Amino acid sequence: MTVMPEMKAPAPRVRVPFPQRVRGAVGAWSIQFNVARRWSRVQANPARPDLVRPVRLFGIVGTWCEADVIEATVRNAFAQGCERVFIVDNESQDETLERAAAAGAEIASVYHTDYYEESRRLAEMNGVISAVSSEVGAEHVWWLLSDADEFVHGPGGLRIVDYLAGLDRRFRVVGARVFDHFPTREVANVPGRHPLDYQPLCQELAMAWCSRRHWKHPLVRWDRSGPDIGLDHGFHRVRAPVRVGEPRVGVFMHHFQYRNRPETYDRLRRLCEAQQDGLVRSALDDAYQGRDSAARRRWATLDYVYAQDWAHVERQTPRGSRPGVDPRPWTSLVSPADASVARWYPAERTGHRRR
Repeated sequence: MTVMPEMKAPAPRVRVPFPQRVRGAVGAWSIQFNVARRWSRVQANPARPDLVRPVRLFGIVGTWCEADVIEATVRNAFAQGCERVFIVDNESQDETLERAAAAGAEIASVYHTDYYEESRRLAEMNGVISAVSSEVGAEHVWWLLSDADEFVHGPGGLRIVDYLAGLDRRFRVVGARVFDHFPTREVANVPGRHPLDYQPLCQELAMAWCSRRHWKHPLVRWDRSGPDIGLDHGFHRVRAPVRVGEPRVGVFMHHFQYRNRPETYDRLRRLCEAQQDGLVRSALDDAYQGRDSAARRRWATLDYVYAQDWAHVERQTPRGSRPGVDPRPWTSLVSPADASVARWYPAERTGHRRR
């Protein structure tokens, strides 16, 4: 078993204020036990919904060194009905921007930071959402939010745009059932293709960011005359001055954090090890989370993932991470109708049979 190398430069010391630590502990407790999740109001879609037509749907993707997967991310957003897809990039050093543009995306923002800074990323994305929505002339604009390794689709075989077309206007945010996928073969990803064709095994993340235990909320509606809705860290929830409506039936998100081993290894190495300038890109996140950020946990257990040693692979829990995953075919966790996912290429080109 090869042991991943230790970080060559120490993370900067960051002192987290006591009130912030208390809020974090209370938040973890509330997620674990599904209490006090009152930022959203979950309701069933009425039998005769007051519809918002036409549906304007745009996509926005946060990227950093995602050349191996970004083309598929963009094309999936278009396949789900997005009119336009915007890229907010943290100065990638690979071909992320070129491949995103070739797939039809618009480069909305390229910004520089020495470290990974979630607050800066969200500020850039919020800025793009506000500026673009204000310019299109519509009263309502839905936004599909994702990282480059996240692929979203609607329920019951619907595209996201068609699912949104049937929602009552009271709903301004939509939650997702989220599945972490794991590679089980040498080819775990093919650029331009949906990773579901190569990584069918997954484990669901079900933690109570809302009363429906949605791990993420990747759909947000901008309203010209309604209260402002801002993105929160990781797209787990939104920030708004009032409780926002959320439908009981949400969408599905597939998370492919592990792709082909060489590209995945190289990206995590750039993120978690000291580079030529001595900086460790994950250092701020590591320090804030006690040197146990999600990126560092993936880096530390990468060998276990590709060896399919599931007992030692880290999984996320409300209070951190724990060893041990139990990957299953994702189609066994949803209904047959929900297992239908649109592609942007003929099925026979993948060499894999799809339901």
